[in-house]
Amino acid sequence: PKQREVLARRFGLLGYEPSTLEDVGHEIGLTRERVRQIQVEALRRLKEIVTHQGLNIETLFQD
Repeated sequence: PKQREVLARRFGLLGYEPSTLEDVGHEIGLTRERVRQIQVEALRRLKEIVTHQGLNIETLFQD
């Protein structure tokens, strides 16, 4: 859930407005650096999930 919340707040998902690392940190009580670390972990996990599902960048962003 921490990863989901960080990504949602950073990228404006799930009803949140996009926010900076610093703003997200203030909102959820973490340092900017910890938010960045969680974001990196979450994006790495998303990449693994997408790859495991057999998807690739071309499939995801077809016009």
